[in-house]
Amino acid sequence: MDLYRTVRRALFALPPETTHHFAHTALGLPLPWERIGGAGTDPALRTSLAGIDLANPIGLAAGFDKTGRRLDALGRLGFGYVVAGTFTRAPRRGNPRQTIVRYEHRSSMVNAMGLPNPGAVAAARTLAGTPRTSPRFASIADEAVHDVVETHALLEPHVDAIELNASCPNVSWGRDRDNEAHLAELLAAVGARRTPLFVKLPPFRWDAERDAVLAVASVAIDGGADGLTCSNTRLVRERRLSRGEGGLSGRALLDETPRIVERVVTATRGDVPVNACGGVGSAAEARMCLDAGAATVQIYTALIFQGPRVVRSLTSGLASALHDVEAPVVR
Repeated sequence: MDLYRTVRRALFALPPETTHHFAHTALGLPLPWERIGGAGTDPALRTSLAGIDLANPIGLAAGFDKTGRRLDALGRLGFGYVVAGTFTRAPRRGNPRQTIVRYEHRSSMVNAMGLPNPGAVAAARTLAGTPRTSPRFASIADEAVHDVVETHALLEPHVDAIELNASCPNVSWGRDRDNEAHLAELLAAVGARRTPLFVKLPPFRWDAERDAVLAVASVAIDGGADGLTCSNTRLVRERRLSRGEGGLSGRALLDETPRIVERVVTATRGDVPVNACGGVGSAAEARMCLDAGAATVQIYTALIFQGPRVVRSLTSGLASALHDVEAPVVR
């Protein structure tokens, strides 16, 4: 981790978009990514998510690999699973810079990237030619029903699950329409599926927001979703961004995440697994989410601020905690 702190100083001197491009390029190099990530391989970490066997419960959230081209290296870092995308039916250029602002003192950032991606056809081609080094999901976020159906059909053969992004703050789908009716229509249109489908929910802080999100969660389950992800980024104002607002991620969300997971698990009676997402950066924080009822924990911003060894820190710390719980009390 000390080495990465040194590297990070140089990387963070660059614009965030440039740093992300640099990291994406580096992941294409033939490096010993298993050793670099150093993930724990303790059998106690093994788990299952909607029937998908995982080596550990730590996933990489959507947004880091927006093309699907680096899933090989990311899987070899040791993640239990990786989420590629988010993808849409047609290619998107995304928003003009500045699209990312870092808050280093809070290990957080805000982005308004606008879902840049190569489109579903190109993504399917990439995924078809990328080795599977860990289970992989594809995040999709089309707004029109026919686009969702086509994107799902194109990507599903090449992944182990689909995560439907029903809450992206950078597009209208997720904040400016009747989410319940639209989600019900989407799930009905997708119809029969070969792989599990997860619905990514927005975060909530107030009672009215909670009730709205729980209503969407109920619709997702009634519509046949196999799991939920809690939660997406939170929309905030940020004048340095070209659009003046974006999605907040990282440690600034940590206090909310276990509470949201617990509320969603309770409201849905544990009928489907829930993936925690939002601000987790240590094994203790991951354990808080798992204790709240999460089946897995997704990270993203922690990888930016802590580097690839965060996978080792999380998996080894979780394994130690599990063995401490199982150890007999000596009297």
